[in-house]
Amino acid sequence: MKGAGFLNAKLVLVCCAALLIGCASEGNPTEGTSSDGAQDAQNNTEGVEVAAVAVDDPCTCFEKGLSRGQLRYCRESKRDVSFLEALRKCGSSEVQGVSAIDKLPGDGQYTMNPKTSIVQWKGKKLGMTEFGTIPIRSCTVSIQNEELVSGNVVVEMNGLKSTSQQGLEARNLAEHLRSADFFDVANHPTAGFIFESGKSDGRGGLEFKGKLNIKGISNPVSGNLRFSSSDPVVTTVSMVFNRADFDVRYGSGTFFDNLGDDLISDEVILQIAMVEDFEMRKAN
Repeated sequence: MKGAGFLNAKLVLVCCAALLIGCASEGNPTEGTSSDGAQDAQNNTEGVEVAAVAVDDPCTCFEKGLSRGQLRYCRESKRDVSFLEALRKCGSSEVQGVSAIDKLPGDGQYTMNPKTSIVQWKGKKLGMTEFGTIPIRSCTVSIQNEELVSGNVVVEMNGLKSTSQQGLEARNLAEHLRSADFFDVANHPTAGFIFESGKSDGRGGLEFKGKLNIKGISNPVSGNLRFSSSDPVVTTVSMVFNRADFDVRYGSGTFFDNLGDDLISDEVILQIAMVEDFEMRKAN
């Protein structure tokens, strides 16, 4: 009996010691454990509000393995127009190794923000490249059963600009492109594109087919679409079209012979960078 009492007392002491060690570990990090680790442990506790943790580069928001605090910062920062502009730039370049399956948004219709979305155009003349931008009036993309099923982009041709030139040269080039020689903006103030279908290209993007409407003329086009984020939706559309198909004749070898130095390529490259209007999604 005396031995049993001694063993019981010893067991009580061991239990108390274990409890004390557990309390010390919970209340104060032991040596070698960072305060960040303690914060992460707290972040994982149900019902505990997580403090936002800033990221140095907005593009980090597209990466995997972010803490809950970083995710909160990325989510809340989407209310800031400048932050969304930075996100748009993340999506405007070719993103290598991105899986369309991973980044494809869930089923629904997504409205893009015209303030942070833009069309970039590029054309060539005798080895010289001209490029610029066109503002977007409206854009929506619809996903159903993990497929791009429809979408449309309407652009403001009156806002067509040159960014390859500066000052007066840029203004003159933009005015000429808006004139009847090219896109006849006075009579055709908008242009548009309609997505009709899309399928995986096997390289992380989507091959799409659709129709491009310029100067009231509609023709089929195809291209590539790549999602770099699904929350908010950030996507880049790339396509090439032949301006002669839309009766844009100035300097075109399709309509005129012996143009010499005045020959301008019929091929026009478009890249459309689009960022979702996240506030509209929340409102709905």
